[in-house]
Parts: sequence; C-alpha cells; structure tokens
Amino acid sequence: MRSFHRPGSSQKVSDTPPLPISAEARLTRSTTRGRARSTASREDPSSTIASQARAIPISTPVDESGTAKVERKRTVKSADGIRSARTSTEHSRPPPPLPAPAEVIARQNHAKLTLTQQRVFIGDRQRFVVVEISSSTSAGEVVRMVEAQGAFKEWRGSGGWMLFEIAQDFGMERPIRSFELLSDVEASWNKDKLVNVFLLKLTPLASILSRSALPSSSPTHSGYVEWESKRGKWNKRYLMLKEHSLWLSKRDNGRDEIMLCSLSNFDAYQITRLVRAPKDFTFAVKSTDNLSFFENTADYLHIFSCKTDAGEKWMEKILLARSYILHQERNILFKAPAKAHPKSTPPQTVSTGLSRSLTKRAGATQPLVNVNPGNLFEPGSLLHR
Repeated sequence: MRSFHRPGSSQKVSDTPPLPISAEARLTRSTTRGRARSTASREDPSSTIASQARAIPISTPVDESGTAKVERKRTVKSADGIRSARTSTEHSRPPPPLPAPAEVIARQNHAKLTLTQQRVFIGDRQRFVVVEISSSTSAGEVVRMVEAQGAFKEWRGSGGWMLFEIAQDFGMERPIRSFELLSDVEASWNKDKLVNVFLLKLTPLASILSRSALPSSSPTHSGYVEWESKRGKWNKRYLMLKEHSLWLSKRDNGRDEIMLCSLSNFDAYQITRLVRAPKDFTFAVKSTDNLSFFENTADYLHIFSCKTDAGEKWMEKILLARSYILHQERNILFKAPAKAHPKSTPPQTVSTGLSRSLTKRAGATQPLVNVNPGNLFEPGSLLHR
C-alpha cells in the first residue's frame, strides 16, 4: 500500500552551502510574505519564475553571472548626523533665490487689485465717459482721469468740477470730496436697485471742500428749521450742530435737546425731487452706511426745510464738519509718508535685504524686590534689627 506521509525534516539534505551570519541578517524577510510566497510556489512553480522575471526591469543592468545590479542613490551625511536621500547633483545645486520683500508686497497688492468699469455722467446726464476704478480710487482721481480725456473742454461755468453722488432711490445728491473713496460710497447703495450714479458738474463747493480748505476744528451752527418727524408731518425745531453731531430741541435754551445723529457716519444731501415742504430749500442728513444696518428705518434719514440762504449755510457747515471728522479718523488719506530726521537716518547701503531698525539700549532696570544682604527684613517689621 502506498504511503502519503512526507519525510521528516531530519531526512532532508540540502546541497546549498550555508550563508554567512551577516548575509542571513541582511536577507531576512517577513514571515507573512514568505509564507504566502512559498504557498504560491508550491501551487504553481511557474508563477515564482514569472514574478522574478517581472521584478527585474529591462533597463536594469545584469552582470556576467546573471544577477541584476540595482544602483542606489548616494546618501550624504550632514553635520547633524541626518542622512539625506538626495543625490550628489541635487546637493550641489544652489537653492533658488528668495524674492525681495518689496517684490512680495507688490505681487500681493497686484493680486488683490481688481479694476471695474464705471460709467460717469457729465453735466446734464446726456453724455458720459467710462473709467476704470478700483477699491482705492478716490473721487479726485476720477476728475483727473476725465479731464485727461478732454471731456471738460466744451463746458463753461463758475466753480470747480466735483463728483456728485446721485441717490435717485431717495431723490437727493451730495458732492463727494476729492479724498473720498468711491468704494465706500458704493457700499451704502442698495444692490437691488441699480439707480444711483456718479455725476460730474461745476459747483462753488469745490473750493470750500478742497483738501487745502480743511478746518482746524469742527464748525458749529444753530437755527430754527422745519423737521419732518413723520412722512408729511413737519414740526418747527431748533437745530444745533455741535460736538460733531446734530441736536434737536423745541426751544433755543436746549433743555430738552436730543441727539439726532452723529456726523461720523452721516452726511449732508440736497433734496432734488419735488416734496411738499413748508419752505423753499430742503436738505437732509443720510447715513453713509447701508440701510440694512438699521432696525428702525426712521433713523436712516432726517429731512429739514428752511429758507434758501439758511439752507445753503446749513449744507456748508455740515459738509465741513463731516470733512473734519474724515480728516481726523482717516488721517492716512491726507498725510504723505513721513520723512525721517537727518540725524536719525541710517547710512544707505547697496544691499536691498531686510535690515533692523535703529533701537536704543534700555537703561538698567531696578529689581522688583529690594533685598538687603545685611538685613532680610523690611524696616518696621518685628524681626528687623
């Protein structure tokens, strides 16, 4: 009867000479992979030969004995003992030069700068020009761009050219100062109603609201006006311009005065639509913020009516007070970069890299706790000698 028992491991003789100890340690493999590979070789011996043939690429050089030569990347040991897997050519290659800080800032500003085309009407809205503006474009720059195009040659009149905000959703307009940004003006517009526009026209307020005519202090003014407390309801009130705000009271003694609004975010507008007002001249103060910021829409707009000469005086005073506030709160728009004093100016060098600013060495600081080596206890203590 034929036996199916396998011979023991003691009866198996291997003709392969034993490997040295160093070679055995270097050629050790994981038990799982070796077991799986040995099982696959028992099932299909040809698969082992095919896998070995695939393991050696065609482009790999083979020596005379048929063994594949595998080239390894040259490792370089650095000074701190860390080995790098880069080749010698990669280590010898110089690193790319870093850009100067000024170039980095210029690239960032250029990436953030987006130009948009804006239609600007001239005079009577029968003609317009298209200019490119950005988030940092001021009203004075728009006037200079339109003037460079030669659009003012055919116009005659008194005063100077100023850019006006035409708020058609409320039926009013106001002059935009030369240092105001158009992006701030557009931020207060209603995006659902594309009816507001920019208009260039001649006005005597150009010299009053110029940068050279800024007041040294906020102006004050007072007088009786007609105030629209509700739509169509007018009441006589005493209006006061003081402390950068508008105040209302029933009498001129100011006992029952209330603050109507602050000129930090309100500006003066002249009413252009027909309204049923008790006096000839109608003006208003409207917030420069968006209407969505107000819970009560009655706080967004305040309308007044008075005689023409008094109304023009009120417009001038409120516009000047607003200019003073803008000059104080946004002083960066008015001042040029400050020049350093000649004594504190460091010597100029050819290098364009980063440099440390001149600093003064601080004097010797006093200790927080005064410790007397002769006596450890403070005077007045029971243990003081």
